[in-house]
Amino acid sequence: MEAARLLEHELPDILAGFEARPGQVEMATAVERALTRDTSLFVEAGTGTGKTLAYLIPAALSGRKVVISTATKTLEEQIVSHDVPIVSKLLAKVGLKTDFALMKGLSNYLCKRRYEELRQSAAHEVSARDLSILERWAAGTRVGDFAELSGLGADAQVVRLSRSSTETRIGVECRYYNECFVTGMRRRAEEANVVIVNHHLFFADLALRTGRAEGFASAIPAYDAVIFDEAHQLEDVASDFFGTRVSSSQVESLVRDCERSLLTLSDETRGHAKLLQGALDGSVIASQTFFRTLASKARPNGEQRFILERSDLGNNIYDAYLKLDAHLDVVEAAARELGKYSELSLVERRSVHIRKSLDQLVGDGQIPGVLWLDVRERTTSLVLHANDVGKLLSDRLFLRTPCVVATSATLSTTRGGQEQSFRFIKSRLGAPAETEELVVPSPFDYASRAGLYVPRDLPEPSHPTFEKLSVERMVELLSITQGGAFVLCTSIKAMRAFGAALRKHGSWTVLVQGEGPKETVLERFRADGNAVLCATMTFWEGVDVPGHALRLVILDKLPFAVPTDPVTVARVRQIEEEGGNAFIEYHVPTAAITLKQGFGRLIRTTVDCGIVALLDHRVLTKPYGRSLLRGLPPAKRLSSLEEVRAFWAPFMVLPIAP
Repeated sequence: MEAARLLEHELPDILAGFEARPGQVEMATAVERALTRDTSLFVEAGTGTGKTLAYLIPAALSGRKVVISTATKTLEEQIVSHDVPIVSKLLAKVGLKTDFALMKGLSNYLCKRRYEELRQSAAHEVSARDLSILERWAAGTRVGDFAELSGLGADAQVVRLSRSSTETRIGVECRYYNECFVTGMRRRAEEANVVIVNHHLFFADLALRTGRAEGFASAIPAYDAVIFDEAHQLEDVASDFFGTRVSSSQVESLVRDCERSLLTLSDETRGHAKLLQGALDGSVIASQTFFRTLASKARPNGEQRFILERSDLGNNIYDAYLKLDAHLDVVEAAARELGKYSELSLVERRSVHIRKSLDQLVGDGQIPGVLWLDVRERTTSLVLHANDVGKLLSDRLFLRTPCVVATSATLSTTRGGQEQSFRFIKSRLGAPAETEELVVPSPFDYASRAGLYVPRDLPEPSHPTFEKLSVERMVELLSITQGGAFVLCTSIKAMRAFGAALRKHGSWTVLVQGEGPKETVLERFRADGNAVLCATMTFWEGVDVPGHALRLVILDKLPFAVPTDPVTVARVRQIEEEGGNAFIEYHVPTAAITLKQGFGRLIRTTVDCGIVALLDHRVLTKPYGRSLLRGLPPAKRLSSLEEVRAFWAPFMVLPIAP
């Protein structure tokens, strides 16, 4: 296979510090075969495999239109800045060339139409300083990506009012279409062989191209194959885009944008605008009443996300919905009339979309599913969770795309002590039964450089003394490693409690997630060298701290999904309605994948070493524990602090990478 040859014989000449990785070659060969034969493939590639090059090189060689989708914009940019140059240089060495393009979601780009409307009619809404910064940047930018803009945060008012979006984009009828930054991004993607996106953009596009519009409103160019990195996140992301959602900020944004457009109308249309302005004013009040009435159903425990049973939708909510719908109906009609003279036709389209969504959620066109409310500081959202995402993806992704490759360091699970299997993830994502599978073990020496400590003498997490005794055990572990630890928690409450308790001890710098931007907190942790960072699920995956700064990972509990979370409730209900056992079929496999992700924070390079401490001994005493343990890397098992000290002692004198 050509990909294997390049990795084994050409890459060593261009990559400084090259290390042969048989697993990388094995994965690249499998990906190349899937692209050639139009088959689907799931690959679990252990940490250190080098999976990015293992799929990028076959994609570049395939001669096909391939979309690479990864979890976040940060990972997108990392691929483009670090891995794509290596692949391009490798191909050039053998006389080949492949064009790559980066695509981000529309909100990452300046909308020239909205920017000009902001300058002309809404400068009073924003800071003069911020507008000046935006103007200087806008005058010189070539791609319009807000990531280039320094001096203003993503939440700055001028940024929010001038960014592009699906709701505000007009398309070819916009007077700025040819010079539009989004148009330019799409043209580059049309010309490229390999297009790099993130999961949110991919599924937003998939929902559009396989919905009623059937591709008319798609964002990503047509493709022959898609390769998903960090594929364990796909179900959660897809659920967001195949459900139905309406928010108070959605209505507010519609009103604000419409009012700004009204100010640009000519004198001859002013009369037509009076009816629309009245409907906009009424929509704001009706929206506030509707969402406030919904939020009154919040449970007394203060949860941000909570289930709304259909029985909760009483007459007061239905009446508030009817009033909001009536005002939006007038907005729609008036905007349709004014759209003959201006770009207000876009307002009509947005009004139609909100009204249809509200009808599906609470109106006469209700569709089945789990309904829930998300109450935040700035907005309240009403959401209908999509039933059976696996069936949707089977129909809309796997049956329509010739080749689908999914890879991650955590895709397989074990059940009843059996070997690793992709059965769970394939069923959740709707992958065909005949999808090929490959497990590529990590090249790291876990057996000698990593220890797994599970104490038997702590109480179960539900016991009232668990938190106090866990803190005492954390202090003992930190004394052994002299800090350098992540304390990964399963709840915000536990994170804050552990952070406060460890700070009282006073021996280490204790950082807590949320006390600054994520990257800033991580940078402080790396720079300190002996700090302790308390965090929640945000840090269980996608965080890379190689070297001595991270040598201890403490997991407070087994990471079972929160049973009251609306998405969990929806998935559990579906399994139980089909006669299944939700604990065995959903809770245990998802905990296994998350547990592997948490463990994976420890060893990031061949010279790393350290200890993972899981303070939840249910993994030793419950029937499901064997499956969870078998899914973890083969670290040395430790059951007492004496064994932890003995394991760590040699590493206290060995040179460790900084």
